[in-house]
Amino acid sequence: MASNNKHATIAVITCKRPAWLKRLLQALCKQIVSNNITLDILVVDNDCDLATKEVVIKLQKDSPHTIIYQTEPIKGIVAARNRCVTTFLASDSQFLFFIDDDEWPADESWAQKLLDRQALYQADIMTSHVISVGEEGTPYWAIDLIYGKNTHHEGDILTTYYTNNLLISRHVLEQVVPAFDARFATTGASDYHFALKCTRAGFSAFYTDAPVIEEFPKSRATIRWFLKRGFRSGIGYTRSHLFEEPKIKAIANCLFMCGIRILRGFGYCLLGLITRNKTKVINGLFRFSSAIGTIAGFFGIKHEEYKTIHGK
Repeated sequence: MASNNKHATIAVITCKRPAWLKRLLQALCKQIVSNNITLDILVVDNDCDLATKEVVIKLQKDSPHTIIYQTEPIKGIVAARNRCVTTFLASDSQFLFFIDDDEWPADESWAQKLLDRQALYQADIMTSHVISVGEEGTPYWAIDLIYGKNTHHEGDILTTYYTNNLLISRHVLEQVVPAFDARFATTGASDYHFALKCTRAGFSAFYTDAPVIEEFPKSRATIRWFLKRGFRSGIGYTRSHLFEEPKIKAIANCLFMCGIRILRGFGYCLLGLITRNKTKVINGLFRFSSAIGTIAGFFGIKHEEYKTIHGK
């Protein structure tokens, strides 16, 4: 491959969401890239589902980009993500995108924007934000709360990022092995842990304005779900730092973060009660739950969030 040519792979892991996968693949097929860029799409099915396979087969015929379908029989988001990485490394592709099956790019230049900014910044990793829209009937407070307001600006250097909108250079995945840790198999936070490992290894991650849109399912729009989400994120934070940092430093970091979450929880709850703003009250409860999870992580407690499939 000539030095001015690029080969990039867009990885999608999916499980029992054929309708949403179809929407995403249709959007990815419309991605416009420069003539010197070869773009292919890798779908890893973590349920070995016939309906999912049929969606991919139908779209393969007319797609301008090659679509590859694989299955991962080992259940869990970590196994599926690592199958994406293994397949990518077995190819000559230079860049690996990750995007979730409940999302789609905000425009047809999403992939090109991330690749262009990677070249501009000579970045190891590029990321951008997610814009949440609710499934029909989803209450406004849940949509406002899931991601909140984007506070990043073009060229910001980030140490925390997730696989819902990510571009990774090949050399990163050749050195961070395994990319995603099996200890997070069905608990979530394996992508936070991946980011922590990359930061500690000295890899640079930059932000650019290349958003994707996510359909937030109505079935998640409950206070109970958000409290569980906060609890899980707190556990994931603690476990990640215990795995990667000296024990004393990890404990200090986690206790400090726990204190911050408690203070913010009080602040949001108080402000929400004064202004009668439900979003702020639930945000405060989310942070209290996250603080509890941060402590629970010290005791090996886990919450397996991904056992329940939301969406269609």
